[in-house]
Amino acid sequence: MASTHPQRILIIEDQPEGHRLLGRIVDELFAPATRDHAPDLAQAEPCLYNAYDLVLCDLRLPDGLSLGWIERYRRLHPDAWLVVSTLYDDDDLVFASLRAGADGYLLKTDPPELLQDTLSRLVRGEPPMSPTIARKVLVHFRGQAPDAPRPQPGIDTEGLEQLSPREQEVLTLIAQGLSAKMVAGELQTSRYTVNDQIKSIYRKLGVRNRAEATAQAMRMGLVDLG
Repeated sequence: MASTHPQRILIIEDQPEGHRLLGRIVDELFAPATRDHAPDLAQAEPCLYNAYDLVLCDLRLPDGLSLGWIERYRRLHPDAWLVVSTLYDDDDLVFASLRAGADGYLLKTDPPELLQDTLSRLVRGEPPMSPTIARKVLVHFRGQAPDAPRPQPGIDTEGLEQLSPREQEVLTLIAQGLSAKMVAGELQTSRYTVNDQIKSIYRKLGVRNRAEATAQAMRMGLVDLG
Protein backbone atom coordinates (compact mmCIF):
# COMPACT_ATOMS: atom_id res chain seq x y z
CA MET A 1 0.00 0.00 0.00
CA ALA A 2 1.29 3.42 -0.97
CA SER A 3 2.19 5.95 1.68
CA THR A 4 1.44 9.67 1.46
CA HIS A 5 3.23 12.33 3.49
CA PRO A 6 1.92 15.84 2.72
CA GLN A 7 4.53 18.53 2.23
CA ARG A 8 2.20 21.49 1.57
CA ILE A 9 -1.00 21.87 3.60
CA LEU A 10 -3.86 24.37 3.50
CA ILE A 11 -6.31 24.82 6.37
CA ILE A 12 -9.55 26.68 5.56
CA GLU A 13 -11.10 27.41 8.94
CA ASP A 14 -12.70 30.55 10.36
CA GLN A 15 -12.69 29.63 14.07
CA PRO A 16 -9.34 30.38 15.79
CA GLU A 17 -9.77 27.43 18.15
CA GLY A 18 -10.47 25.07 15.25
CA HIS A 19 -7.49 26.42 13.33
CA ARG A 20 -5.18 25.94 16.32
CA LEU A 21 -6.41 22.37 16.83
CA LEU A 22 -5.98 21.36 13.20
CA GLY A 23 -2.64 23.14 13.02
CA ARG A 24 -1.36 21.25 16.03
CA ILE A 25 -2.55 17.93 14.61
CA VAL A 26 -0.96 18.40 11.18
CA ASP A 27 2.26 19.67 12.74
CA GLU A 28 2.48 16.53 14.88
CA LEU A 29 1.63 14.22 11.99
CA PHE A 30 3.38 15.81 9.04
CA ALA A 31 6.25 18.03 10.26
CA PRO A 32 8.22 19.59 8.63
CA ALA A 33 5.38 20.22 6.16
CA THR A 34 4.50 23.86 5.49
CA ARG A 35 0.93 25.03 6.05
CA ASP A 36 -1.15 27.99 4.91
CA HIS A 37 -4.39 29.29 6.36
CA ALA A 38 -7.50 30.95 4.93
CA PRO A 39 -10.34 32.01 7.28
CA ASP A 40 -13.00 32.34 4.58
CA LEU A 41 -13.78 31.62 0.92
CA ALA A 42 -12.61 35.04 -0.26
CA GLN A 43 -9.12 34.45 1.11
CA ALA A 44 -9.18 30.82 -0.07
CA GLU A 45 -9.88 31.90 -3.65
CA PRO A 46 -6.22 32.58 -4.60
CA CYS A 47 -5.29 29.23 -3.04
CA LEU A 48 -7.24 27.43 -5.78
CA TYR A 49 -4.19 27.72 -7.99
CA ASN A 50 -1.67 26.40 -5.45
CA ALA A 51 -0.82 22.70 -5.56
CA TYR A 52 -1.30 21.55 -1.98
CA ASP A 53 -0.86 17.92 -0.97
CA LEU A 54 -3.56 18.20 1.70
CA VAL A 55 -6.45 20.64 2.13
CA LEU A 56 -8.48 20.65 5.35
CA CYS A 57 -11.64 22.63 4.68
CA ASP A 58 -14.52 23.66 6.92
CA LEU A 59 -17.95 23.46 5.28
CA ARG A 60 -19.74 26.49 6.69
CA LEU A 61 -17.61 29.60 6.41
CA PRO A 62 -18.57 33.25 7.09
CA ASP A 63 -19.13 33.92 3.38
CA GLY A 64 -20.86 30.66 2.43
CA LEU A 65 -20.60 26.90 1.98
CA SER A 66 -17.28 25.61 0.67
CA LEU A 67 -18.76 22.91 -1.61
CA GLY A 68 -18.21 24.96 -4.75
CA TRP A 69 -14.62 25.73 -3.76
CA ILE A 70 -13.98 22.03 -3.10
CA GLU A 71 -15.38 21.06 -6.49
CA ARG A 72 -13.24 23.64 -8.30
CA TYR A 73 -10.09 22.64 -6.41
CA ARG A 74 -10.69 18.97 -7.21
CA ARG A 75 -10.90 19.71 -10.93
CA LEU A 76 -7.65 21.68 -10.83
CA HIS A 77 -5.73 19.28 -8.54
CA PRO A 78 -7.03 15.72 -8.94
CA ASP A 79 -4.24 14.15 -6.86
CA ALA A 80 -4.59 16.34 -3.76
CA TRP A 81 -6.13 15.03 -0.56
CA LEU A 82 -9.29 17.09 0.12
CA VAL A 83 -10.66 16.54 3.61
CA VAL A 84 -13.71 18.25 5.08
CA SER A 85 -13.46 19.26 8.74
CA THR A 86 -16.79 20.31 10.19
CA LEU A 87 -19.32 20.13 13.03
CA TYR A 88 -22.08 18.89 10.73
CA ASP A 89 -22.82 15.21 10.14
CA ASP A 90 -26.19 15.31 8.36
CA ASP A 91 -26.42 13.05 5.34
CA ASP A 92 -27.09 15.82 2.82
CA LEU A 93 -23.86 17.65 3.62
CA VAL A 94 -21.80 14.45 3.91
CA PHE A 95 -22.75 13.16 0.47
CA ALA A 96 -22.74 16.60 -1.13
CA SER A 97 -19.14 16.95 0.06
CA LEU A 98 -18.16 13.56 -1.38
CA ARG A 99 -19.87 14.37 -4.67
CA ALA A 100 -18.00 17.67 -4.80
CA GLY A 101 -14.71 15.79 -4.56
CA ALA A 102 -13.82 15.42 -0.88
CA ASP A 103 -11.71 12.37 -0.05
CA GLY A 104 -12.39 12.43 3.67
CA TYR A 105 -14.71 13.87 6.30
CA LEU A 106 -13.69 14.72 9.86
CA LEU A 107 -16.06 15.72 12.65
CA LYS A 108 -14.62 18.42 14.88
CA THR A 109 -16.77 17.02 17.69
CA ASP A 110 -14.52 13.94 17.78
CA PRO A 111 -11.85 13.93 20.52
CA PRO A 112 -8.51 15.39 19.34
CA GLU A 113 -6.83 11.99 19.70
CA LEU A 114 -9.42 10.41 17.39
CA LEU A 115 -9.11 13.26 14.89
CA GLN A 116 -5.35 12.76 14.77
CA ASP A 117 -5.66 9.00 14.40
CA THR A 118 -8.25 9.37 11.64
CA LEU A 119 -6.22 11.93 9.69
CA SER A 120 -3.08 9.81 10.01
CA ARG A 121 -4.71 7.16 7.82
CA LEU A 122 -3.94 9.11 4.67
CA VAL A 123 -0.26 8.32 5.27
CA ARG A 124 -1.25 4.70 4.55
CA GLY A 125 -3.32 5.77 1.56
CA GLU A 126 -6.65 5.33 3.37
CA PRO A 127 -9.44 7.94 3.12
CA PRO A 128 -9.65 9.72 6.50
CA MET A 129 -13.24 9.39 7.71
CA SER A 130 -14.57 9.93 11.21
CA PRO A 131 -16.14 6.63 12.36
CA THR A 132 -19.67 8.06 12.26
CA ILE A 133 -19.16 9.22 8.68
CA ALA A 134 -17.48 5.98 7.56
CA ARG A 135 -20.56 4.08 8.73
CA LYS A 136 -22.85 6.43 6.79
CA VAL A 137 -20.84 5.81 3.62
CA LEU A 138 -20.85 2.03 4.02
CA VAL A 139 -24.56 2.00 4.82
CA HIS A 140 -25.21 4.13 1.75
CA PHE A 141 -23.41 1.72 -0.53
CA ARG A 142 -25.10 -1.26 1.05
CA GLY A 143 -28.41 0.37 0.23
CA GLN A 144 -29.88 -0.10 3.69
CA ALA A 145 -31.18 2.04 6.53
CA PRO A 146 -28.72 2.64 9.40
CA ASP A 147 -30.62 0.41 11.81
CA ALA A 148 -31.48 -2.38 9.39
CA PRO A 149 -29.84 -5.82 9.80
CA ARG A 150 -26.53 -6.06 7.99
CA PRO A 151 -26.39 -8.43 5.04
CA GLN A 152 -23.97 -11.30 5.06
CA PRO A 153 -20.60 -10.39 3.54
CA GLY A 154 -20.42 -10.99 -0.19
CA ILE A 155 -18.80 -9.83 -3.39
CA ASP A 156 -20.57 -7.33 -5.64
CA THR A 157 -20.14 -9.38 -8.81
CA GLU A 158 -22.39 -7.06 -10.81
CA GLY A 159 -20.06 -4.15 -10.07
CA LEU A 160 -17.04 -6.23 -11.02
CA GLU A 161 -18.61 -7.24 -14.32
CA GLN A 162 -19.01 -3.59 -15.31
CA LEU A 163 -15.25 -3.06 -15.23
CA SER A 164 -12.62 -4.37 -17.60
CA PRO A 165 -9.71 -6.32 -16.05
CA ARG A 166 -7.46 -3.27 -16.42
CA GLU A 167 -10.07 -1.01 -14.81
CA GLN A 168 -10.25 -3.45 -11.89
CA GLU A 169 -6.47 -3.13 -11.50
CA VAL A 170 -6.67 0.66 -11.60
CA LEU A 171 -9.53 0.75 -9.07
CA THR A 172 -7.59 -1.54 -6.73
CA LEU A 173 -4.57 0.74 -6.84
CA ILE A 174 -6.42 4.03 -6.36
CA ALA A 175 -8.38 2.46 -3.49
CA GLN A 176 -5.01 1.68 -1.90
CA GLY A 177 -4.10 5.35 -2.09
CA LEU A 178 -1.98 5.56 -5.25
CA SER A 179 -2.23 8.76 -7.28
CA ALA A 180 -2.86 8.63 -11.02
CA LYS A 181 0.86 9.21 -11.61
CA MET A 182 1.79 6.33 -9.30
CA VAL A 183 -0.75 4.03 -10.92
CA ALA A 184 0.73 4.85 -14.31
CA GLY A 185 4.18 3.89 -13.03
CA GLU A 186 2.89 0.68 -11.47
CA LEU A 187 1.11 -0.39 -14.67
CA GLN A 188 3.77 0.99 -17.02
CA THR A 189 1.38 3.21 -18.94
CA SER A 190 0.81 6.95 -19.34
CA ARG A 191 -0.85 9.14 -16.74
CA TYR A 192 -3.29 10.34 -19.41
CA THR A 193 -4.40 6.75 -20.03
CA VAL A 194 -4.87 6.20 -16.30
CA ASN A 195 -6.89 9.42 -15.97
CA ASP A 196 -9.19 8.22 -18.76
CA GLN A 197 -9.56 4.84 -17.04
CA ILE A 198 -10.38 6.49 -13.71
CA LYS A 199 -13.06 8.63 -15.39
CA SER A 200 -14.50 5.46 -16.97
CA ILE A 201 -14.51 3.68 -13.58
CA TYR A 202 -16.24 6.60 -11.87
CA ARG A 203 -18.85 6.77 -14.63
CA LYS A 204 -19.57 3.03 -14.60
CA LEU A 205 -19.82 2.83 -10.82
CA GLY A 206 -21.63 6.14 -10.35
CA VAL A 207 -19.00 7.57 -7.99
CA ARG A 208 -17.34 10.98 -7.86
CA ASN A 209 -14.12 10.62 -5.86
CA ARG A 210 -11.60 8.30 -4.20
CA ALA A 211 -13.63 7.89 -1.02
CA GLU A 212 -16.65 6.56 -2.91
CA ALA A 213 -14.44 4.51 -5.23
CA THR A 214 -12.73 2.93 -2.22
CA ALA A 215 -16.10 1.99 -0.70
CA GLN A 216 -17.07 0.34 -3.99
CA ALA A 217 -13.73 -1.47 -4.21
CA MET A 218 -14.36 -2.87 -0.72
CA ARG A 219 -17.84 -4.06 -1.77
CA MET A 220 -16.34 -5.81 -4.77
CA GLY A 221 -13.66 -7.52 -2.71
CA LEU A 222 -10.81 -5.80 -4.55
CA VAL A 223 -9.28 -4.33 -1.41
CA ASP A 224 -9.65 -4.74 2.34
CA LEU A 225 -8.91 -1.64 4.37
CA GLY A 226 -10.21 -3.07 7.62
